[in-house]
Amino acid sequence: MKPFFSIVVALVFPTMIFCQTTAEEWYDKGVKLKTDKKVVDALEAFRKASELKADYKEAWYEAGWCLNDLKKYDAAVTSLKTSRALGFGHDSLFFELGFAFEKTNAIDSAIYQYNQVLKLNNVYSSAYKQLGYVYYAKGENEKALDNFLRYESVYKSPVTDYLYWYKKGVIENALKKYTEAKVSLNKSIGLKNNYINSYIELGFASKNLKMDDEAIAYYKKAMEIDPKSYVPLNWIGEVYRDNKNDMNEAITWYNKALAINPNERKANFGIGYCKNSLGNYEEAITYLQKAIQNEPTYTAAYLELGYSQYKIGNYTGAIESFNKALSLNPKNETARYYATLIYITQNNKAMAQKMVDELKTMNSKHVTDLQDRVNKL
Repeated sequence: MKPFFSIVVALVFPTMIFCQTTAEEWYDKGVKLKTDKKVVDALEAFRKASELKADYKEAWYEAGWCLNDLKKYDAAVTSLKTSRALGFGHDSLFFELGFAFEKTNAIDSAIYQYNQVLKLNNVYSSAYKQLGYVYYAKGENEKALDNFLRYESVYKSPVTDYLYWYKKGVIENALKKYTEAKVSLNKSIGLKNNYINSYIELGFASKNLKMDDEAIAYYKKAMEIDPKSYVPLNWIGEVYRDNKNDMNEAITWYNKALAINPNERKANFGIGYCKNSLGNYEEAITYLQKAIQNEPTYTAAYLELGYSQYKIGNYTGAIESFNKALSLNPKNETARYYATLIYITQNNKAMAQKMVDELKTMNSKHVTDLQDRVNKL
């Protein structure tokens, strides 16, 4: 016969004897909840598992995964680092840690972790993809494209993320791989046919392939998607300016962009450039100054402004503009070329020779002609 006290304890506190959940049981519950996409509840289960068993490395990892999924990246880093310190060395841990680092802008750490994944498993496709995204954000286009291509080579299913194909197309455009860019961008719009940026990039690729009518059609499609966007209007202006050499039609499209945003720097620059090409230098200055007002580091606008000032005989203003362009881009050849012409006009042999000497270090095609003219001063 059981003692009376034992019977009372069993009746009043049954969980103490029969229902105490172990760390392993909490972990198993967490795995099931995670599978059922109940991430918040899964996280709580994994936390309870790690509270009962502080060195439960698998529970710390799973909690880190859940925290990433819940976009609590700083907490994910802590949990995943704990799992790693306890000896959990699976490729998936390094991937999740890399992802958390990426989202907390610890980019070098993210790259290191993704590469650790690939040392353990060189067909871990998502690591290649995320490395591609990281390098895309850094503007390191060759590395980004290399990782995207590796991702596609090991990922056996069709890639159905329209943003992936868009970003790949952007990279290919930046690397002047325009034909390849069109393939990627068409895949992007095949997955999401109202994403305006894909049409703009398609227009850019077509423009650079001298497929002007096709480029304009893509830009007009972008206009249909967002009639309030001035971006496709600017790009149509560039097609007429750069490819068709029709400055007046280009100005028409730039003015349409300015009707939406009068301070838009690219449209103001575009009109200034076209006015210079048409010999309307005084008019060009007004637009170029406005472009600079709205982007004080606009190197191309300073070059065009300097050219306008040079053509109307405002040499002091032109030199100031060219010097500003050189302060923004010390390797600029055009600024030095026109500055040399001004110094020659002013019979300033010392400064003219200085510019020519700098152009010599750049292997400029203008050196021979300019040096002959300087020698005659």
